[in-house]
Amino acid sequence: MKVLLIGKNGQLGSEIDKQVRKKFDIVSFGHDELDITNYDAISKSIEKHAPDVVINASAYHVVAECEANPDRAFLVNAVALKYLSDICDKNSIRLIHYSTDYVFDGTKNAPYFEDDIPTPLQVYGISKYAGEQIVLQYASNPIVIRTCGVYGGKSGSRAKKGNFVLTILKQTGGKKKLEVSSEQIVSPTYAADLARATFDLIGNKDAKGIYHLVNKGYCSWAEFAKEIMLCKGIDTKIIPVDRGGMVGTLRRPLFSALKNTRAASLGIILPPWQDAIKRYIQTISKDE
Repeated sequence: MKVLLIGKNGQLGSEIDKQVRKKFDIVSFGHDELDITNYDAISKSIEKHAPDVVINASAYHVVAECEANPDRAFLVNAVALKYLSDICDKNSIRLIHYSTDYVFDGTKNAPYFEDDIPTPLQVYGISKYAGEQIVLQYASNPIVIRTCGVYGGKSGSRAKKGNFVLTILKQTGGKKKLEVSSEQIVSPTYAADLARATFDLIGNKDAKGIYHLVNKGYCSWAEFAKEIMLCKGIDTKIIPVDRGGMVGTLRRPLFSALKNTRAASLGIILPPWQDAIKRYIQTISKDE
């Protein structure tokens, strides 16, 4: 199988790139090498390399920036997906695309299933939901993978200047106490586990449509921070704070944990989030 990866420099993209090279032929691109919003560039690249599968791990995903730049958000997260879907369909190439828990409003107060109806709260979620629908409508035999709270890599996300784990470790900095929001319930997901599960899913020729791939279970960000302290052996006390799901004027879903039902029925289950964070902490601690 030959894979073309878009978004190789992100937390997830870098893991996919690393893992694919162990098993398959891959050609991978960062944003500076292949712009997903450039139809001609995407078309020429796909026709040149003739992959069996295209994996799109790129996105405009800084939520506050999407709110401030809605045109850019919809261009990258939706319009560009029409380009990609049309090109893949024309060349009979399978398209794998990643989406987000932010397509939901969090009012269910329980983990969301794949067939729950999305009701996003902000521009980011709306643009990602639009992208989902475009891929499902226009791509041939597509897979849309929703995930949540992704973290990974030594330096995290370049766009977000880290990730939740690295930010919490940086913020502790010898402090006795640290306030962390407690009202938002999520399914934090380790990029390495997500990449492995992705390839298990691609390996199933009958897999098609929407799948939720997250580490098993859910927690608040404050509970996640407490587990990080435990794994790292730091005695900073995490103080849960209810911020009502608001960051400034930006609304975030209060309970956006995802439930893996469709992939689980195929035997694809990610480890519990507690196990995942232990392994990530071990990985980033090796070079300290």
